[in-house]
Amino acid sequence: MAVKLANCESVFQNILSKIDTFLFDCDGVLWQGNIAVKGAPAVVTHLKSLGKQVCYVTNNSTKSRHRYVEKLNRLGFPADVNSVFSTAYTSALYLKNIAKVQGKVYLVGNPAMAEELDNLEIKHFGSGPDNQITTQDHDEVRSCVLENDVSAVLVGFDGHISYTKMIKAASYLNDPKCLYVATNEDHRMPLNGERHVMPGTGCVVASVTVAAGRNPDVIAGKPGTFMLKCIQQTVEIDPTKCMMVGDRMNTDILFGNQSELHTLLVLSGVEDQESLNKAVESSDPNMKRQVPEYCMGSIGDWENYL
Repeated sequence: MAVKLANCESVFQNILSKIDTFLFDCDGVLWQGNIAVKGAPAVVTHLKSLGKQVCYVTNNSTKSRHRYVEKLNRLGFPADVNSVFSTAYTSALYLKNIAKVQGKVYLVGNPAMAEELDNLEIKHFGSGPDNQITTQDHDEVRSCVLENDVSAVLVGFDGHISYTKMIKAASYLNDPKCLYVATNEDHRMPLNGERHVMPGTGCVVASVTVAAGRNPDVIAGKPGTFMLKCIQQTVEIDPTKCMMVGDRMNTDILFGNQSELHTLLVLSGVEDQESLNKAVESSDPNMKRQVPEYCMGSIGDWENYL
């Protein structure tokens, strides 16, 4: 499967002629940490000036939509709350509108996820530090206080993940009627530097999954198609004229391909030329589904053609 190079003016103009909606991942595509990818704000602003629809679609659950708008605007990207779709928001939508939870949600997550649950008036508890149990002493584990009427366990990024939280989540999930929902399973986040690694939400999810002996419904984030349904509630999208731009093949590109969108992989985040070549050359059908239609070094490369 041949991947077209997108970092030339003729391909850029061709994409502009047939695409009217761009879905951008954020981490590794538009920014690295708190620094915008060079040229990216100018490119996205230009797309908006041409009348293109621009949405920001991220698996990162650590910010609410309002906080994402603040960061996007601060870094020079045009955005409002209706153009942002994060897993903190879409997981709350799923629990409210699809799962229709009636009881409480045990949240292994962060303040942004709690904020989005509050916005939809979903009862929840669990966010914040909780690490009183640090041994495998039977009496100590049995002393862990469990709430009643817990309908779901929602797991996202939680910097306070602990043995206590694993005990509580697994205990609630002992009940087969209790839903187990995870925002995403990204194993790492993009991080410049040769030594340090930034574990992703998938590491938190894995700890609960192993303890519970159950697999989660990973619905709210990419590559799940529920994310696209959430976007389509706000934005009118023609899949034949929509492009997903991302830096990760097993989430962003797979999401785009499964949704029958055009796909563009940038090598400014998780993936590199070696991992792209491996996918292209693979005979594994699962890997083939992750191969993008287009590829380029950075979305900022298009700044030269504005």
